[in-house]
Amino acid sequence: MNVKNFVLSYYNNAAENFHIQKVEKAYEAKKPHTHEYFQIYYIAKGCLTHFIGNKSSKLRQSDMFIIPPGVMHYILPEPSTVFYSFSFMPEFLGEGNPNNKLVTLFLRSLLTKKNILPKVSIDSDDIFHIESIMERMLNEFCCKKFCRNEIIHSYAVLLVAELARNYFEKNTLPEYFDNSKEFVLHCIEYIENNFTDHITLDDISKRSAMSKNSFCSLFYKLTGHSFNSYLNLCRIKKATEYIKDGYKITAIYGLCGYTDFSTFYRNFKKIMGVSPKEYKNNNM
Repeated sequence: MNVKNFVLSYYNNAAENFHIQKVEKAYEAKKPHTHEYFQIYYIAKGCLTHFIGNKSSKLRQSDMFIIPPGVMHYILPEPSTVFYSFSFMPEFLGEGNPNNKLVTLFLRSLLTKKNILPKVSIDSDDIFHIESIMERMLNEFCCKKFCRNEIIHSYAVLLVAELARNYFEKNTLPEYFDNSKEFVLHCIEYIENNFTDHITLDDISKRSAMSKNSFCSLFYKLTGHSFNSYLNLCRIKKATEYIKDGYKITAIYGLCGYTDFSTFYRNFKKIMGVSPKEYKNNNM
């Protein structure tokens, strides 16, 4: 079988290590082929059939797939199908920021070429978000404004993270995710770096690609605290630093992620054993 291997330069308007397009006209890729890049499809309208080896699946509006380099596949779209195609070289996202560990591990798992899904059905809560990301990436790609690549990179990380969460909810986690310890450690690191944001247990358990109960159980084993307890520890620890730096107590709670002073005061006294004012008097 003559299997063609596509390179990114196949697209005459490709950037150095990525390309994005919205296909709205008749398009077919009947012949099995591979490519040197990752490729993500998002179906905006209509449907197509996606073939990988002896597996196939029919994708409809809001479905996606992601194919890593070197995997033979092909598609058969039906008339009037519209889809986004985002292609990127492995180094475009790379190991990247440690806060993007979900993305890094997801792409690494795909490179093993085991149990690749021909279709990922996107949860209804994520559909609008994903389509919006794809459209924004396309607009940035076409307009070629200042810092285009950096902005597209940021959107791409978000897109792949959303896809990874939906993918792992519908597929077996790779071997190195056994017990999901790696993901929970990533979530702990995320909390420590972002505790001033509005972080909820629902948000963080989804980031871990685990059920809420499983996440809470493993989180407690690794930290000795519940999620809320650990979040408050991070916030109050930062509050003590602000107090030692001479900040006014009434100005601190917002800087530490609290929306009201009474909750801040109650948690501070519970964790530190004294009120913020008493702590300030003892440490000045």
